Amino acid sequence: MKITGPSNRIPSANQIQPIQTASSRTSHQQPKLAAPHTNQPQHHIESSASATSDISFGFLFCGRLSFTTQINNRVNVCGGTEFTPADLARKNSLINRQLERDKIEMKRTLKILLLGGPECGKSTIFKQMKIIHLNGFSDLDYVNFRYLIYSNIMQAMDQLLDAAEMFHFPPDDSPSIRRALNHYRSYKIRYSMSEVELNRELTESLQKLYHSEFIKAVLNRRNEITLLDSATYFLDDLDRISAHEYKPTQMDVLRSRVATTGITEIEFPFREATLRMVDVGGQRSEQRKWIHCFDNVNGVLFIAAISGYNLFMDDEENRQENGQPGKTNRLRYSMELFKRIANHQCFSKKTAMILFLNKIDIFKEKIPKYPLTSCFKNYKGASSLEPAAKYVADRFTRLVSGDIQHEKPVYSHYTNATDTRNIDRVFDSCMDVVFKISMEKVGFIYS
Repeated sequence: MKITGPSNRIPSANQIQPIQTASSRTSHQQPKLAAPHTNQPQHHIESSASATSDISFGFLFCGRLSFTTQINNRVNVCGGTEFTPADLARKNSLINRQLERDKIEMKRTLKILLLGGPECGKSTIFKQMKIIHLNGFSDLDYVNFRYLIYSNIMQAMDQLLDAAEMFHFPPDDSPSIRRALNHYRSYKIRYSMSEVELNRELTESLQKLYHSEFIKAVLNRRNEITLLDSATYFLDDLDRISAHEYKPTQMDVLRSRVATTGITEIEFPFREATLRMVDVGGQRSEQRKWIHCFDNVNGVLFIAAISGYNLFMDDEENRQENGQPGKTNRLRYSMELFKRIANHQCFSKKTAMILFLNKIDIFKEKIPKYPLTSCFKNYKGASSLEPAAKYVADRFTRLVSGDIQHEKPVYSHYTNATDTRNIDRVFDSCMDVVFKISMEKVGFIYS
């Protein structure tokens, strides 16, 4: 498995021609050449001529960057070995041919950008790409996922207990439930999320709370609260997950949740090209980093959780009079974000815009109980999957300007990010669009 990023692309040995330094240096040296402007990290290999020389040359390599050469006369280096302008010209010709080959290879690399708001399932799709195209995860990855799942279980129980207080559901009047609640709370005080171990006593406390009447009452209204999508999945399986020899399954990994921070990239071969997929954190504090990823993008996969139509999130930018964060509808927030992205001037005619309306499985479960009018007051259709989902897709599409829609329509898909076969099929269809739109730029015929 190969995971690459812009910060660690180091040229291979056959890309860098060795440059020998002068055997003796004096205080009088030629000035160094200015490197071409680039946003990539820079690795320099430079040579300084002696005081009697009037040649200076510098090569700048960062994967596949250009170089500059300045020749005024012959130079004497390394104890008498001479390089004439003709020698250097031949070397330059070889390097130019290699750079041209690299340039052709770069044209066959397609950049796919994953964008979306908080908790939309974007990183789950990123994990699916590693499973489908990069043979999954290492043993060390699975160890890290194990402890992430432990913290997800604690987070889910916190959310259920907070919801019980919000709904005014008192804990069961039972000594065993009181003991379980006290033990859980004292454990939370002693250990941070990253230190959680599902020992026998903690597991028993979690199971007692999960099966208590007041938590069952909360779960009956789970579609009204913010709760990890994987909450019941993990809590239903505490015996397996708390076992000493527990190793997460592939589905456990897909169900695990951590907020993405920073920029993560993977590269993998796909048909005639190499796909470079970039996942950027969806939290508000991370969105300022998005602009740094907008150059040379072949396709944008925007992920929106369609199931969030009746849920709200804290809005730090619009505080209430009492100083508390305001509340913003999650789906409406995704729509505003999509509007800004889809109409952004950085994305050219060669950038495919693809919308994933994710968590369609949860939407299907919720829509008969919670009408779409909780988000769209003008909706007149039935409270069933197909008309409601189509209405949401149309509302997203109408956010894109007519000129852009005429040049390149938005392609919408309904997805369940934890369903590997669904994501594999939908992603394959999306790449048909990306390949066709990028055909001229990529430089090879799509079939």
